[in-house]
Amino acid sequence: MSIKPNIPEKLQIRLTSSVESILASLQPYAKWIEQMLDAPLSESVTLDVDANPADVVAEELLHGLPVVSATRARNSNWRALIEDWTLPPGVSPRIAASLQRERKPSAAPLPVWELDWQDSPVAFRLRGLSRHVISVKVPLVFPPGDMPILPPSSDQHWFIAHREDAAKVLLLKEQVQDQTERYLETMYSRTRLQGRYDWDAVVLDATTRRMVRTDFELFFQREDWFRQHNLPYRRGYLFWGPPGNGKSATLRVMAAHPYIRPYALDLSDAEEKSSDVLHLFQKAAENTPALVILEDLDRAFPTEGKRTQEGRVSFQTLLNCLDGVGTHDGVIVVATANDPTCLDPAILKRPGRFDRVVQFRNPDADLRREYYRRLSPILTGEQFEIVIEETEGFSFAQLRETYILGAQSAFEHGREITVEDVVEAIALQAAGAYDLKTSVAASGFVRHSEPSGSRK
Repeated sequence: MSIKPNIPEKLQIRLTSSVESILASLQPYAKWIEQMLDAPLSESVTLDVDANPADVVAEELLHGLPVVSATRARNSNWRALIEDWTLPPGVSPRIAASLQRERKPSAAPLPVWELDWQDSPVAFRLRGLSRHVISVKVPLVFPPGDMPILPPSSDQHWFIAHREDAAKVLLLKEQVQDQTERYLETMYSRTRLQGRYDWDAVVLDATTRRMVRTDFELFFQREDWFRQHNLPYRRGYLFWGPPGNGKSATLRVMAAHPYIRPYALDLSDAEEKSSDVLHLFQKAAENTPALVILEDLDRAFPTEGKRTQEGRVSFQTLLNCLDGVGTHDGVIVVATANDPTCLDPAILKRPGRFDRVVQFRNPDADLRREYYRRLSPILTGEQFEIVIEETEGFSFAQLRETYILGAQSAFEHGREITVEDVVEAIALQAAGAYDLKTSVAASGFVRHSEPSGSRK
């Protein structure tokens, strides 16, 4: 017996505008909103924002529940501006709560909750405003059983404010945004930035320090000089060299600069399109000073003979952006490549596309010595010089792995790490117990066996 699938012969899809979505979502609360605004909706302004202060209310309603530290810090900044809040009468607010864990030093992970206020509007009295501001989150709703076209987190946040208060509301939001955590933005998402603006976090040789650190820091001080000499106020860097020598670490430091708004493009991603590249460069131009990061350029546009391979992102689109079609004043572009010989000469030889082409080499003896001593000041003496000799040709990542391996051995034996631990780690590698050359794409060791005669 054949079973006829329950599929309608005709399917009607109705696309609605954001205005209709807002009106439909707020219709049950229209009178309450007008009461809170002390004005009809026709005298209000609806602001599309990337903030949801209602998470503060969620934390207060669930008082005593441990909350994710980043959310707690963000709520604390909002709480400094919120004098009171009110919910519509008869409403049972909906809060999405997900259980997570946070690592604590020398202790078991702490269970914490991420709280996300959902679709009930909240009226806030913000500092310095005589009228309430309405915060509302309008979700994208799909028919039961349907898969969403966009990720489930694709909600829209809105502030509804009296027209006389709208500008003040945005200025208050700006205060909160300046105090909260910073993000690295991509075309479709963002990632919380880790680390501080601290050049001591990377070890650079004198040439790299001058061409990158000094040049980068001077960039923010010399805009007038650029104008006086009729030069475009933008910068381009190309970092190249084998993996594990600080290209990405240097990028992280640059992205953490307090003036910078960082953006990143994964040009090797099959989903990225030329229009995405243009759009992201435009976003950077609207938020200067900005940093645009293009990692692994040689993987995204390798040359084959005289032809450059392309994905969905046009090579010409990238060149146009680098030439200034998408790169405006105040935009810094940093690209990385492991092997620049794979790149089209049009990238390297055209003046103005990359002002600084900087090689990140394997560290020499002096840099290896400095790097180890930053990890531990006890690494000194004649035996330590054996370590420096034996690690000729190592990358910074491989040096760190030898230190980690030695530290693990010291930890297993319940004592402080010594030079002998690092020497032994290198000896184990030489004996074949640890492979320092597994792959250029990832550095690390794989422990195969415990060699005989190892020190206890």
